[in-house]
Amino acid sequence: MQSNAPAERIKKIFYRVLSVLSYKELPKTFVIFYSVGVLLYFTPFTRELFIAVTPLSLIFVIVSLLWHHKKWDRSFLLFIAIIITSSFLIEAVGVETGVIFGQYKYLNALGPKVFETPLIIGANWLMLTYCSAAIMEYARRRSSGTIDVAIKIVGGALIMVMYDFTVELVAPQMGMWQFVSDYPPVENFVMWFIMALVYHIIFAGFKIKPIGKPAIALFICQIVFFLAIYLYLQIALILN
Repeated sequence: MQSNAPAERIKKIFYRVLSVLSYKELPKTFVIFYSVGVLLYFTPFTRELFIAVTPLSLIFVIVSLLWHHKKWDRSFLLFIAIIITSSFLIEAVGVETGVIFGQYKYLNALGPKVFETPLIIGANWLMLTYCSAAIMEYARRRSSGTIDVAIKIVGGALIMVMYDFTVELVAPQMGMWQFVSDYPPVENFVMWFIMALVYHIIFAGFKIKPIGKPAIALFICQIVFFLAIYLYLQIALILN
């Protein structure tokens, strides 16, 4: 009996990990995960660790979210391929030419790059499209169906632009990307809206049904996370 004790402990740990990644517990897990991330960034001697694990953190939340997607059919797989491929290529052209989003460059926090563009950037566009679509689907249900498809598409695109507006406040300090100007030009947000609009049209056209609470929780956690870091940086600037 004692010989099985280590195996039983490993089994219990395994099931405990799975439990925090369950559909019911995942929103709470995201809150804890991003709270730890804020603490890592706030603490000077762990800030480099925070930057180093940023790509792995992004992979973790995306996989944890999409693991619960219910219908992995051809349409959903095609949607994933379109978003990841097209967004990466557009970003790569944007970095090279400076005429799509404005003149900017990616730093090192988002991991390995090809054509000076992080490989993970397409997955980030996928996550944002999925989460913003989940928010609009929730709004549609709460409105008793008065929100139609067109409003869902435009609303989802505007939510993604709002996200970009927020993350741009801290992107250079977090080592993600940096524009030549102090803040992105107007064309950056215009292009974000156009891309987001197209992606939401595809999402709606493929009749994809996003999962609700985990996707909404992930989006809110990211917004709060970036705002917390922005406030921290502003307070640090005033004190210094």
